[in-house]
Amino acid sequence: MRIRPYLTTRLHTVLLRLLLLLSGVLAWTSLQAQGITTLTATDNGKQIQLSVGERLIVRLPTVSPRYGWRLAQSYPGMLTVVSSNTLPGLSSGVPGAPATHEIHLQVVGPGGFDLAFVSAVPGAGYSPLGNFFHVYVTINQPGVAKNVNITEYGNHSQVTVNKGDQLLIKLGSTVGSEYAWEVMPIESNVLKLTSQQQEDGKKSKKKPKPGSAQDILFQFQALNPGKTTVRFLYRNTANNEAPPSRDFELDVTVPEPPR
Repeated sequence: MRIRPYLTTRLHTVLLRLLLLLSGVLAWTSLQAQGITTLTATDNGKQIQLSVGERLIVRLPTVSPRYGWRLAQSYPGMLTVVSSNTLPGLSSGVPGAPATHEIHLQVVGPGGFDLAFVSAVPGAGYSPLGNFFHVYVTINQPGVAKNVNITEYGNHSQVTVNKGDQLLIKLGSTVGSEYAWEVMPIESNVLKLTSQQQEDGKKSKKKPKPGSAQDILFQFQALNPGKTTVRFLYRNTANNEAPPSRDFELDVTVPEPPR
């Protein structure tokens, strides 16, 4: 009679271990199928490609566990924050950093954008990264055309879009200024400018006041595979001889579609 309780306990222990092992294998398989991309400070300024359903982990250095990083903007319908923790002892790509802020994000929809982080407290970023981290992200979903959004953070960088994608470039200007953005002619049939308009994000009926900031939107469509460069100059409309005060340049690649 003393043997049965012992065997029962042993059997329960073995079954529990098997269940734990099985759950671990299933969790590992799920993560592998999901896909995980990890970015550190060494990836600053790079271009990355993700797929819907993947997990993105960003690890950035800070001067203290008390401080962290925050997103410069939100990315609804494309990327959402899952967790955010500031911990010591993790690799942020910067040797000797006192602490690392680890942010987990879930890829939820197709698109393209500048993923930018700024240190939550000025001066809290750790050298040589400083207080700004930026990568360009494209999220692909088979059979779905996407909208790719570029801001001035992406100046003098490169981006890859698929045939049929919409490329939206947002450039800052000043209401009432003599300066205006001018797009240079595109010397290929890779991209086509489809529209140019002022952004009205607040949906206000009031006219913007002179001197206030205003974004100008340039929309392109990717027509054919190839490479091209989109260039803008911020010129003085009252004096054609005056040099442009700013410029924006973006190298665009449209790959051959898969066969």
